[in-house]
Amino acid sequence: MKTLIRLFILAGCFVPTMAMNATVLPAASPVVNMLMKDARPKVEFSFDHLADNPKVTRLYVSEEMLSVARAQLMKPDHWEFSHVVDRLTSILTMHTHSRSTTATIRGNYKTVSTMEDYELLLHQHVEKTDVIVFGVRKKGRALSELLIFRFRDDYCSRVVQMTGELTIDDIAKIIKLNKKM
Repeated sequence: MKTLIRLFILAGCFVPTMAMNATVLPAASPVVNMLMKDARPKVEFSFDHLADNPKVTRLYVSEEMLSVARAQLMKPDHWEFSHVVDRLTSILTMHTHSRSTTATIRGNYKTVSTMEDYELLLHQHVEKTDVIVFGVRKKGRALSELLIFRFRDDYCSRVVQMTGELTIDDIAKIIKLNKKM
């Protein structure tokens, strides 16, 4: 019985503290939301419409996360970012093995190909795989955004969208042109 009373007393002491903390957190959240909003990189085409698609494996790495993971950045089979990671402000990667989602991503590719800001930098077809690379130029050869589409047949697609300080010379290493696609 004494133990039960002690638990009630302890709970009574912590509940007001928890309630006070709960009221403090929402007041701080608009600042966090504003900082996050301002920190989002500017891209010419957004893939946010695929964010909730269960058929898409989606990974977004922000500049803050990149600063923590520079040396340990993912090394997927089809992309190599280690040589550009110090110049990136964000990476978005998506992958699907869905025919319907691949059709949607092909539609996104067609939309991007008609957009004025995107310049087609590479279109390579090897066996049943297409790799298409677009860039948004800053000045001269400098790129502020690199957008890579990779399609295999009609059921598999991958997309990488990077922002930062990139060059055309980075493309070959990123998509591993020297290896079989």
